[in-house]
Amino acid sequence: MNRLMVILLVGSALGGAPLRASAQYYPGYRPPARPGYPGGYVNPYFPQRSPGYNRLNGQADVMRAQGDLTNANEQARIAREKANQAKIDTKRKAFDEMLYENANTPTYLESLTKDQANKLTRLMNHPLKAEINDGRTLNVMLPLLQTLTSSGSQGPPVTLPKFAVNALKMTIGGQPSVGMLANKGPLEWTSALRGPQQKKLDKLLPAAVEAAVEGTLSTKMLKEIRTEMTSLRESIRKQFQKDEIEGSSYFRAIEYYNSLEASIKALDRPDAKKQLTGAYAPKATNVQELVQFATDNGLQFAAAAPGDENAYKVVHDSCVRYARTAQASGGFTSSRQPAMPGGKKE
Repeated sequence: MNRLMVILLVGSALGGAPLRASAQYYPGYRPPARPGYPGGYVNPYFPQRSPGYNRLNGQADVMRAQGDLTNANEQARIAREKANQAKIDTKRKAFDEMLYENANTPTYLESLTKDQANKLTRLMNHPLKAEINDGRTLNVMLPLLQTLTSSGSQGPPVTLPKFAVNALKMTIGGQPSVGMLANKGPLEWTSALRGPQQKKLDKLLPAAVEAAVEGTLSTKMLKEIRTEMTSLRESIRKQFQKDEIEGSSYFRAIEYYNSLEASIKALDRPDAKKQLTGAYAPKATNVQELVQFATDNGLQFAAAAPGDENAYKVVHDSCVRYARTAQASGGFTSSRQPAMPGGKKE
């Protein structure tokens, strides 16, 4: 044990000497510099930039932005021009469509002419009784008949019975006719209208007709006649409501009443004297002469007076027969209806 202790003490003495020597300070001594990395260290994940890089990079960004703006403006101009071209194309197509529609759409005059031609065809072939009685069919056919007689396509004469010609009532421009009062004789009343008012009117009407011929018809006399007419209408209405007259008799009475009322209104017209004196009475023996008379005097057909309906039917049939014969002889069929005298349309 003593030997071991001695050995330790000697070893510690020997090993501690150099340590104490190296820890000493030597004035003027400089330790050698340690060698660094050759060429400097470069981080591969963050490349080094030169001092002018950021300035040049900023200028490049400005130039790039300017180029992008110019390019965007040009693209906008191109898009605007395309939009303008599309507008022009749309306008051209709309114009072409308008031309197409105008070329294939009948004008108002063409549509009117076609409607009149269809109306003329129907009234000639399938007229209603009322349309014949009120002179409508004859007035619609009149322009066609005038065209045929003036174009040389007259065909053979179609004779008109004298009773039918005498029953015709004609006026200027389709105005009301004195009709029932033209004969100046007593009226043939229907049974439903006979009564106190009828008797008063039998006295008033001849006097009014005479005054109209002489040009002395007064408003007082017309008012008195209209008052009696109003009373007559009210009387037959009450009779019908009380079942004192049948429906058929009532309707015949109303038809007669309306015709008489229209004749009374015509007494107050300026041409009443001409109508009553026979200036408008047709003078003809056939259809051609009747058409010529109406053309020369600017007349049209008025409604038939009660009892003259058959005469109007005879004249209508004769006019249709003449039109067909004249068209056949002329080698054509009229598809258009000429304008009515004075530009009057039905």
